[in-house]
Amino acid sequence: MTVFAQNKTVTLHEEQSSIQTILSKIEKQTKYLFVYDKAQIDVKRKVTLKVNNKPVSQVLNTLFAGTQVSYTQNGNNIVLTVKKSSKQPTKTVRGVITDANGEPVIGATVTSTATGKGTITDMDGKFTMDVPKNTQLQVSYIGYKKQEIAVGEKNTLKIVLEEENAVLEEVIVVGYGTIKRKEMTSAISHIGAKDLNQMPTMDASMLLQGKVSSVSVSNINSADPDQHGSIQIRGVSSRSAGLGPLIVVDGIPGGDLANINPNDIESMDVLKDGAASAIYGTRGSNGVILINLKKGARDNQVHVTYNGSLTITEAKPWELEPLSADEYRKYRCEQNPGNDYGGNTNWLDAITHTGITHMHSLTFSGGGAQNNYRVTADYRDAEGILINQKRREYGMRATANLTTKDGLFYFSSTVAPRIIDQKKGKYYNYQVALRNNPTVPVYDETTTNGYFHLPLGTSTENIVEDLRVVSRDQTTRRIEWNATAGINLLPLFLPNNQNNLLLKSQVTFAQRHDDEIHGSYSPSTCTWMIQNNRKGEASRAYYKAMTNNFEWVTNFSATFAKHHNVRGMVGYSYNYVVAEGFNAANKDFATDALLYHNLAQGTYAAEAGKTEMGSYKNDSKLISFFGRVNYDWKGRYMMSAAIRHEGSTRFGKNHKWGNFPSISAGWRISDESFMKNVKWIDDLKLRYDFGVTGNQDFDSYKSLSTYSSFGYYSYNNTAFHVWGPGKNTNPDLRWEKAKNQNIGLDFSLFNNRVTGSFNYFIRKQEDLLGDYQTSVPPSLFATIFTNVGTMKNTGFEFDVTVNAVRSKDFNYSFTLVGATNNNKFASFSNDVFKGQKYYSTCQMVSPNNPGYLQRIEEGERVGNFFTWRYAGVSDDGNWLVYNKNNEVIPVGEAKEDDKAITGNGLPKFTASTTHSFKWKNLDASISLRGAFGFQLFNVHEFYFGLQSMQSNLIKEAYGKNAHITTGMNVLTDYFIENGDYVKIDNITLGYTFPLKTRFLDSVRVYGTAQNLYTFTEFSGIDPSNFEVNGLTPGSGGGDYTYYPSAFQFNFGLQINF
Repeated sequence: MTVFAQNKTVTLHEEQSSIQTILSKIEKQTKYLFVYDKAQIDVKRKVTLKVNNKPVSQVLNTLFAGTQVSYTQNGNNIVLTVKKSSKQPTKTVRGVITDANGEPVIGATVTSTATGKGTITDMDGKFTMDVPKNTQLQVSYIGYKKQEIAVGEKNTLKIVLEEENAVLEEVIVVGYGTIKRKEMTSAISHIGAKDLNQMPTMDASMLLQGKVSSVSVSNINSADPDQHGSIQIRGVSSRSAGLGPLIVVDGIPGGDLANINPNDIESMDVLKDGAASAIYGTRGSNGVILINLKKGARDNQVHVTYNGSLTITEAKPWELEPLSADEYRKYRCEQNPGNDYGGNTNWLDAITHTGITHMHSLTFSGGGAQNNYRVTADYRDAEGILINQKRREYGMRATANLTTKDGLFYFSSTVAPRIIDQKKGKYYNYQVALRNNPTVPVYDETTTNGYFHLPLGTSTENIVEDLRVVSRDQTTRRIEWNATAGINLLPLFLPNNQNNLLLKSQVTFAQRHDDEIHGSYSPSTCTWMIQNNRKGEASRAYYKAMTNNFEWVTNFSATFAKHHNVRGMVGYSYNYVVAEGFNAANKDFATDALLYHNLAQGTYAAEAGKTEMGSYKNDSKLISFFGRVNYDWKGRYMMSAAIRHEGSTRFGKNHKWGNFPSISAGWRISDESFMKNVKWIDDLKLRYDFGVTGNQDFDSYKSLSTYSSFGYYSYNNTAFHVWGPGKNTNPDLRWEKAKNQNIGLDFSLFNNRVTGSFNYFIRKQEDLLGDYQTSVPPSLFATIFTNVGTMKNTGFEFDVTVNAVRSKDFNYSFTLVGATNNNKFASFSNDVFKGQKYYSTCQMVSPNNPGYLQRIEEGERVGNFFTWRYAGVSDDGNWLVYNKNNEVIPVGEAKEDDKAITGNGLPKFTASTTHSFKWKNLDASISLRGAFGFQLFNVHEFYFGLQSMQSNLIKEAYGKNAHITTGMNVLTDYFIENGDYVKIDNITLGYTFPLKTRFLDSVRVYGTAQNLYTFTEFSGIDPSNFEVNGLTPGSGGGDYTYYPSAFQFNFGLQINF
C-alpha cells in the first residue's frame, strides 16, 4: 500500500455485514475502487467491524486476517487476489467455555476467523474443531462480551466469558428517537417483552399492571371482555381535563392499545417525568407510553410462529349474597305478602355462566438487515361471565422495512385493520340482580315469549329476558396505516465521514379510521314493551372518527475529540382529528322480524314534534415545532435540553400557542476516580430534570360561544325554533401547565446482580381547567370553562431487579417496584376568579338522595371522604352521630357542618413483585401486588345492607347490621373500612420442548391462573375492583355498579416453525 492509502482513514460500524457491503462503504468514504473476482473472493462472508478513523490498510488487514486474500494498490484502484500457496495445515483444538462462576456456557458460538467455519458448545460447555494453525477463535454468547482467542501452539483451551452489562446497553425508546439506558437523564421505565405480564389477554394495557412504579393500571371489570384498563401515571393531574397518558405506537402519537395484538409488542417505555414527556407538549402532561412493536427477522430466514390460548373464566363465590327466596319471604314479605310471587330465583346465578375465550395468532417474519417484513394475523373469540355477552375480533398487522443497497434511502410502512363484533348487555345487570325480588320467577309458559311479565310499577326487572331477547349489537371497523420515508444525508454532503457523524431526515404520514355501528331492538313481546303498550323499540347509531398525523424529524449525532458526543433533533408535527355521527330511533313496528334494520317502518316518530334523531360533527387541530439536543462526555457527564412550540384550535384566540421546555442532567458517579476501588458498584448515576407539559384533552369549541337550541316559541300561532348562545365565550382559555421536577438515582450492583432506580418527583399543575362561577350580568351564564386553580403531586418510587441465582440448570430472579403518592389541591382561585375553599364531589345516586360523599379542598389530598361520624344506634334502630362539638346526636338533627374528613380513598403506597424461576426447560412465575394506607366506602352495604331499603338486600342487613332497623342510607363513616390488600395476580407454569427438527424449532406449553386470591380485611367486594384512579378514588364513583370477581385459567401453546 502507498503512504497515501495508509493515511486515508475510514469510520465503520457494521454488525454482521457482508464483506461486499463493507468494501462499498470504504469506496464511498475514500473514492477508492476495489477490483476482484467474485469467484475467488468470498465477499458474502459476514463480519462485525467497528473502527473509528482507522487507515484503510488496517481495516483490510482485519477483514482478511487468516485468509488467503491479499491486496495491492494501483492509483485509486485496490486489487484483491488470492495467494497462491499450498494448503494451510490444520490442527484439532478442544476447549471448554465457562462463566465467571465456573458454570459451563451451553450453546456458545466458536468461529475460526481464518475460515469462517464454527461450532457451538455442548451441554458441558465443550467444543472440538479443526482450525488452521496460528488462527484466532471468536467466541460469542448472548449476554457476554465477545472474545477473540489466539490458538498459537495450544491444543486445549479454557475460556472464561465475561458478562456484559446488558441492562446499561439496553436501547430505550424516547420521544422521536432512541438512547441507551446508560445515557438516560430522565425517569423512563423500560419493560421488555419478557418482563411484561406473561398472560393471554385481549387488553394490552394489562401487560403493564404491577410492572412499573407509579403507573396505576385499573380494570374493575376484568372478567368483562368489553372493558379495558384505565392507566394513570403519578396520580391525578387535572380536575376537568383528561387523566390518561399519551400512547405512541412506533413513533405515531395517539395510538390505541385496544388495536394491538400483545404478541406484537417488543417493549414498552414509560416516560414519567416532565423532561421526557415535554417533547410531546400538550399531550404529555399525564405521561407517555411508547409502544415498540416487533420488526421483521434480519437473519435471511423465514420464521413462522403460532400462539394460541384457551381461557376459562369462572365467577368467584359470590362476594355479595342477596337474600334467598325463603329469607326474603321471612324478612321482607311479612308486612307485604303481595311481594311474594311464588318463585325461587337466584338472579346472580341466573345471569351468570362460565366464560370461554380462545385466541389465535399466526406470525410470518423474514428478510435481512436491509429489507425485512413481519405479518401477524389474529382471531379472538370471547365470552364474558354475563350470559349472551360476546366479543369477536379479527385483526392483522403487516410491516415492511426497506433500505437501499447503498444505505442512502430507507422506507417503512405498516397497515393494521381490525373488525370487532360485540353482543352487549346492559352495564348495570349485576346491580339489578342484587336488588331483584328473589320470589319472582324467570319463566312463565303462559306468556307470549315464555318469560314472566311483571306488572307496571314494580322495581324488579326480568334481566334474563332482557339479556336473551333484546338485541344490542355493535360492529367496529378500525384501520391504522402509516408510511415513513427517510434519507441518510451524510453521504451526500460529507462522503469522508471523520467524526462518526449521523444525519438522517424522515417524514411520516399516519392515518387512523374508526367506524362504529350500533343497533338495538326490544321486541313487542318483552315485558317493558307490554308494560308501556309499545310494539317494539329500535335505534341505530353511527360514529366515525379520522385522525391524520404528519411528522418530519431530522436527527444528527457526532463524536468529537473521541469523548464528546453530541446528538440533536428537530421536527415538525401536524395532527388533525375529525369526528362525526348520527343516531335515530323509532317505536311501534308492524313486525319484530326486521329488528333495527328498517326504522322508517315504526309509527311513533311520525307523530308531530317527534324528531327521534340527532347528529354531530367536531374537529380539532394541533401544530408543533420541536427540538432537542443531548451532550455527554465519555458517558460520565450528560445533559439534555428540549422545547416544543405548539398551537391548538381548542384554546382561546389570545392563547392559541404555548411553549413547553425541558432540561435534564446526569452524572455517572461510578466513573469517577474515587470510585475505582468500590468493586461492588458496577454503575451509579445521579440525575435531575425539569420540564413543562400541557393538557388539552377536553372537548372542542370550549372557548367559543356556540349556539344551542332553546325549544320553541309561539308567535302569531306559529311555533318558531329558538336558538341562542349556549355558553360564555372565553378568548383567554389556555393550557393547563404542569411544572415537573425529578431527582433520580440509577444503580447496578454486585456484578450486575442487582439493578434498579430511585426517583423523587414534584409536579405542580397550574391553570387547572374547569367550570367556575361567574356573575350574571355581565356574563350570559352563571358558569364559565376557564383556567383556575393549582394542584401538587409528590412521590417517591423505586424499581429493583435482583438476579438471585444464575447457574447451568437453574435461574431465579425477582423484581420489586413501589411508589408513594401525595396529591393535594393547592388553590381554587386566581387573580380573576375567586373559587371556594372546597368543592363537593362524588354525588351518590338515589334512593333517598344521600348527597356528596367526598370533597376536594385546598391543602387536602384528593379522595377525602367527608361524612358524619358514626356514634352508634338509638333505641329505635336509627343512626346516632357526633356533631362538630363531639356530642352524640340523632342523625336527624345533624347539620352539614357536623361532617368531617373520615378517611381517604387514595392509596398512600402501592407495590408489586414478580418472581421468575427457570429449571432447564421448565419455567414458572408468580406476580403479586398490593395497595396500602387508604380506605374504601362499602357502597354495596350502603345500598343493600340496611333493612330500611325497599329492594332485596344482602345478608349483612340481618346479620352484622341487624341492630340498624330504621336507619336510612345516610353518609357516615360506619361504611368506611380499611382498604389495604395484597393480591396474587397470576401464577404461570410452562415447559419448552427444544425440538430442532426439520419443521419445528420449539414448542412451549403453559398454564396461567389469574386473580387467585386477595388478602384483605375489607368486608365488601374485592378491594382491587374499586377504581382508585381519578378524582373520586375508593368511592365506587357515586353508584353501586357491580361486576363479580372471577378466576381465570389460561392454557396456552406457542409453536416456532
